[in-house]
Amino acid sequence: METTGERETSGGTTTLLFRHVRAQGGDAAVQEVLERAGVPELAAHVGDMGHWISYETRIRLFHAAVDVLGDPRTMFDVGATAIANGLDHALVLLLRTLGSPREVYRQLPRAVSKFTSTSTMRIVRLDATSATVHYRLHDGYAHSRLDCDYARGLISSVPRLFDLPAAAVGHPACQSDGHPHCVYTIRWPRYRRFAPLRRRGQESVELGALRAQLEDLQLAASDLVSSDDVGAVLERITDRAASALLAPAYLLVVEGRDGDEPVVRSSGLDPDEARDLAEAMRRGDDLGARAVVVDVASTRHAHGKLAAVFGPGQRALDQDRHLLEAYARHAAAALDLLTALEDSRREARRATALLALAHALAGARDTLAAATVVAQAMPGIVGCRGAGVMLWDAATGSLRSVASHGHEPHESQVLANATIHMDNVPELAGLITRREPMVLDVATASPVVAGLLRGVGARSAIVVPLLAGDSLMGIATASWPRSMVGTPGLAEALTRLEGLSDQAATALENARLLATVHHQSQHDALTGLPNRVLFARALDDCLRATPEDRTVAVLFCDLDRFKYVNDGFGHAAGDELLRQVGARLRERVRDGDVLGRLSGDEFAVVLPSVSGEDHAVGIALDIIESLDKPFRIDGRELRITASIGISLHTGPDGRGDKLLASADSAMYQAKQRGRNQVAVAGGLVKRGVVPSLEAELSSAITNDQLRLFFQPVVDVSGPSEAGDVVGGEALLRWAHPRLGLLAPGAFLPLAEEAGLVTDLDLWALGAACRTLAGWCEESGRPMHVAVNLAGATLVDPRLLPAVRSALTANEITPDQLHLEIVESRSLVDIPGAVERLGELRQMGVKISLDDFGTGYSTLAWIQALPVDQIKIDRTFIMALPDDDASLAVVRAVLSLASDLGIGVVAEGVEEIEQLAALREVGCGLVQGYLLGRPQPELEMGL
Repeated sequence: METTGERETSGGTTTLLFRHVRAQGGDAAVQEVLERAGVPELAAHVGDMGHWISYETRIRLFHAAVDVLGDPRTMFDVGATAIANGLDHALVLLLRTLGSPREVYRQLPRAVSKFTSTSTMRIVRLDATSATVHYRLHDGYAHSRLDCDYARGLISSVPRLFDLPAAAVGHPACQSDGHPHCVYTIRWPRYRRFAPLRRRGQESVELGALRAQLEDLQLAASDLVSSDDVGAVLERITDRAASALLAPAYLLVVEGRDGDEPVVRSSGLDPDEARDLAEAMRRGDDLGARAVVVDVASTRHAHGKLAAVFGPGQRALDQDRHLLEAYARHAAAALDLLTALEDSRREARRATALLALAHALAGARDTLAAATVVAQAMPGIVGCRGAGVMLWDAATGSLRSVASHGHEPHESQVLANATIHMDNVPELAGLITRREPMVLDVATASPVVAGLLRGVGARSAIVVPLLAGDSLMGIATASWPRSMVGTPGLAEALTRLEGLSDQAATALENARLLATVHHQSQHDALTGLPNRVLFARALDDCLRATPEDRTVAVLFCDLDRFKYVNDGFGHAAGDELLRQVGARLRERVRDGDVLGRLSGDEFAVVLPSVSGEDHAVGIALDIIESLDKPFRIDGRELRITASIGISLHTGPDGRGDKLLASADSAMYQAKQRGRNQVAVAGGLVKRGVVPSLEAELSSAITNDQLRLFFQPVVDVSGPSEAGDVVGGEALLRWAHPRLGLLAPGAFLPLAEEAGLVTDLDLWALGAACRTLAGWCEESGRPMHVAVNLAGATLVDPRLLPAVRSALTANEITPDQLHLEIVESRSLVDIPGAVERLGELRQMGVKISLDDFGTGYSTLAWIQALPVDQIKIDRTFIMALPDDDASLAVVRAVLSLASDLGIGVVAEGVEEIEQLAALREVGCGLVQGYLLGRPQPELEMGL
């Protein structure tokens, strides 16, 4: 049966009842009373002053006691022997201090609340030896004469507080008989304040109560410190408060530490009422006469407040506050001890957490793992509720959350989605500038930060930068659900977080370096693709995981004639081409495919799942087609082709090294068949293959696909502001039927490798001379044309006859033809080249040294080769007029050429300022986009 739902009868009444029953009938009688009343569970609370029961249960206990003892006067005797049987000692002392029975009876209505909340007492008449009292049971309760007997007994016992005989209590009217209240008439002997001393050995009521009260307080203090659990101690403070002051309800409010919410514990109050009263107590509001509120404080620390709360219309006795204050001091001492113990434990936990952090950080293999370790350790070390780590991205000027701990799932998601940009968060700009910790509060933070704090359930946060030297790695954040500004724990939290940040920054830096080294050991530095080691491992893993019915394919891709790109344009251009090829291949492979650069110009692809040979071939052809488009390298268009070998395996028992070797062999088959091909291990793929550029180039002349474009050479030494066009440089183009108009860089390396370059040069020589004849006829003045020659053409026996034939057929003088040579194309055979150049000069043809200042174009070349003109490379012209070094080179070349009687042309003039600088230093001939772009027809007028 439920007995604790209503707090209507205090433990003071039940304690007196059970003590009387035990004195009359022993423990068996007590147990029988409980059984008859139907509340055997109350056995655990026998003697507990703080345990309240309902009025109904009280009356059942009264009837059971009368029945068990067989004495109708039982309840009167319970009240009458209250002093002897241990009436609440604190109450005895309080009443004793009033000085006389008359004053006790005067205060008796206020003491009723110590025993019941269902009745009200009123003093109608009071003099030195008599009184009339009205005692009324509240509406809604069934009156019992046993309750009247108990009340009369208690009232009669008052004179015994002063060592007087019991009072005589009459009961002329009873509420059970229909009267509005019970009427008690009371008479007692006159009290003499200075009575004779008692006989030796006789103990006064006051001394006995003091001794018992001291024992109760000692027991309560001992009980409060008997547990090291905070929650248990707080519960005991409210539960044991009745040992100091008997009241219907108690409320304890302990302020939180380090920004925590206050802790509220109550006894006898519903949760809503307890919450409202606690907020009022924290605000310092006066709760009125119905509550006694005292501080729970020691000389070391103010813990909070304790209140004894009475029912409506009830009020405490005047001396209740002193009793509650004495108890509150015991409670404060217990909390001091517990706080010290908790501080010690917390320091031990923090020390353990720091050691665990150091150990875990030592094992962190990457920045994400290190950040996660730091976030998980922060609450235990700093004492915060939530923690997080954000990493700094200097490229975007933003912080991105990578780890968090201590948050609810939806709060963690808010952090995971958070990216803080410096542009819209002033706090971030300040942090980056000052590199110092910051305390953020939702009330003063910028809108973005305030929104983020609310999103993670925080009012305050401490942010510390994670610095590796002068480099910002990121930030660590510790947050609390309430404001930390101005709290004692803020400084300690700042100190701990700063210490932790040093460890975190070092760990992040080490993890980043380790990850970089690990990545570099398995990836190609140029393209960022997996290297041969990682590719082979991925291939083996793929083969082991392949089901019986699935086919794996390996594509081995090798760029055709890549050597000529390095030789002709330099290794920097070759590296850039490889980077761009890697990027194109990335775009072509599927999710789940593995792309790697094995070495040099060799790439490979693992296709973990293909439907068969045709599927793999289709992917390979798609790759070849993607590489057919021109690449832009240093302002030039380059074209490259590739040969691809394919090997396939079905099932899980394949070996990666054998599969890769088979694809490599198939790739060489494709090269031997003309390049730009796809071959499957065991046979060449012929269907749908794009025609070889080499084969198409060999027929370009016969198919009339070659074109000449001309860029004007302008004399700017005269008075004309625009200058005069004196000739043009012939530049070869290939009008490819499938790929469009191709620049020389796209096909000349292929022509050189295939032995076709001389045919192209000789065609260009004849076509240029024919065009020159038309210029002279149109302009009416002599002009010249410059034709580029490869080294192979220079030493080819067909060159001299071709030159003579072109000059004669077009009726132009030899000095109108300028043949340009470049060091990278004429080093094939220096002795033969010098002899051939000498023969051409004897014919009157002008020799021009192109791209002077780069590669092998040095002063030794001017001495070794019979040249009439040098062309300053565009790399020097581009830096004019601001670069002093380039300007000095141009001046030196002009001075040297003047002394040697050699002409000079400046190439690559694209800006007016460059042209002005060249004019100023005395350069007369120039060409470049500023003066005219290459066109099919030469622009005669500027």
